[in-house]
Amino acid sequence: MLVTLIVILSAALFVMTWGDDGDQEDVATATTTTTTSLAPVTTSTAAPTTLAPTTTTTIPVECGTEGAASDGSTTTSTTEAPTEDESTDASSDTTTSLSPTLGPNDSVSTVGFGEVDFGMTVRQAETAAGTRMIPCGPIGACYRVIPEVAPEGISFLVTDGTIERLDVVAGRVTTRSGVGIGTEQDRIIELFGDRIETAINDDSSVDLIFVPQDEQDAQFRVIFTVRDGIVETFRSGRLAQVTAPNPCAEAA
Repeated sequence: MLVTLIVILSAALFVMTWGDDGDQEDVATATTTTTTSLAPVTTSTAAPTTLAPTTTTTIPVECGTEGAASDGSTTTSTTEAPTEDESTDASSDTTTSLSPTLGPNDSVSTVGFGEVDFGMTVRQAETAAGTRMIPCGPIGACYRVIPEVAPEGISFLVTDGTIERLDVVAGRVTTRSGVGIGTEQDRIIELFGDRIETAINDDSSVDLIFVPQDEQDAQFRVIFTVRDGIVETFRSGRLAQVTAPNPCAEAA
């Protein structure tokens, strides 16, 4: 009996010891070391943004050739627009809220350009053109103005308060017949024939002077200044301002 009891206790002790070892082995097996590898951080650099160039529109400042330097450049200055007291047409409306009318499709005639006719006051011309006329030099008995909104390369001559002449020194403005800067001399002769008179200038350029046949236009001319057989500049206006190379200098 005693021997049997001792055998049972020994067996029980063996089972308990074996179970503890197995549990420890299971825990050791289940315990693993996990190494986490972080993916490398990728830095994305966006391509530089290119802004569209700013388009700046400037008022044309070519005020004819009488102020040109020996190198061909033109020196001009701008003056504030005439006040109400300086205007010869003080009764007219101001030029606020106007819609510009002068454009590249307007043409030069013997009596004006677009909606602007020779003989208009500056205020009347501003209303017709739908834009301010900016003085290009001191305001006096003879000075030039340039439209604030208009094709490039044009200026108007003002004498005794009225616009009497247009000069075209750049751009694509043409006459009603399509003659403009760059037109060949032969083409002008072909178009106008015996209505063209010729005058040679001191600088060896040639003026081709269009003389209208209509009696009502008898006091007006269109003059094409040609160099090397090509129109370099042209002008239109009333006698005698249009024929004078330097009208304001001669008026002084």
